[in-house]
Amino acid sequence: MSYPSVYLGELIRANYGKALKKGERDESGSWDVFGSSGLVGKHSETLTTEATIIIGRKGSVGAITYASNGGWTIDTAFYVDILDNEKLNLRYLYYALNNSGLDRHTITTSIPGINRDNIYGTKIPLPPLPEQRRIAAILDKADAIRRKRQQAIRLTEEFLRSVFLDMFGDPVLNPKGWPQVPIRELGTVTTGNTPPRQVEVNYGDYIEWIKSDNINKPQHYLTKSKEMLSEKGAAIGRVVPRKSILVTCIAGSPACIGNAALADRDVAFNQQINALTPNPEVNPYFLYAQLLVAKKHVQRASTESMKGMISKGKFQEIQFLKPPADLQEKYGEFFEKYLSFTLKSSGADLTGTELFNSLVQRAFKGELLP
Repeated sequence: MSYPSVYLGELIRANYGKALKKGERDESGSWDVFGSSGLVGKHSETLTTEATIIIGRKGSVGAITYASNGGWTIDTAFYVDILDNEKLNLRYLYYALNNSGLDRHTITTSIPGINRDNIYGTKIPLPPLPEQRRIAAILDKADAIRRKRQQAIRLTEEFLRSVFLDMFGDPVLNPKGWPQVPIRELGTVTTGNTPPRQVEVNYGDYIEWIKSDNINKPQHYLTKSKEMLSEKGAAIGRVVPRKSILVTCIAGSPACIGNAALADRDVAFNQQINALTPNPEVNPYFLYAQLLVAKKHVQRASTESMKGMISKGKFQEIQFLKPPADLQEKYGEFFEKYLSFTLKSSGADLTGTELFNSLVQRAFKGELLP
């Protein structure tokens, strides 16, 4: 069974968010504040009291957040009104938008973005309203299972962080007096790019093209990208090997700056990301854990207060610990074994995400039988 495809412009209105200048947010307020990457704070006023969907406009382009109680949306994102509730279910729309590939419309600037026409010109499958509700209910249950698995990974991260602090101390305070060096002395820093989109042959199925949404906490490894480059695109793009660490350095919200994930395969990536490929004498798991623990230290290098940007030059000058190689290796062995054991025993590996994504694809093809 296939469903008719309908332009989003016939179904929704995408409203521009409104900026809150530094110091204007009332963190004691009762309304959530959303940016392109999701929840970023609290405020005493709201733009909408109804449940809505937030679409990343700048930075985390096309990122989708469900705001069950409404809230305030800042200018790095849109919030959505449904034009006819008898035609479209909001929860169904949430999953449909996540599957719509909005990020393919990226306008390449220093902070990538999309405009409202990009949204209105995107099509989604539109089954009858009862079927939308059924699909949304099935995907809600599957997503709840996936979130439980992600919670197991979060607990793992807390333990790995605790062991790091016990062995090496806080990377900023450096209570154990380890040598400190700029990141550029620990590995090679590479900034990603976007091969020209007007040249269609740049995109294909040769290598994944990673975006900041694939640095998807609480996963420790990059999630699978929906978009790939061809061999020609890879030659123009920036490619790094497995065991590199990819770090979000341009985002629509400061909270996303410093997000990091390990590559377990060779990947290409866009300009929002700096990749750090460790030198041979630097253990990649030690370096990744240090980035997790020192995220706020990385964020302090950001040049934009309300959004977020760290240039390659700034990033590679951030001071990090460089303890003896044998201690790095000891932590790296522990990290690798513990993470592998935890993921296998809890079922919290990337298979959970891959199965969920497969279920979503089947849902929008009309393959979920009653």
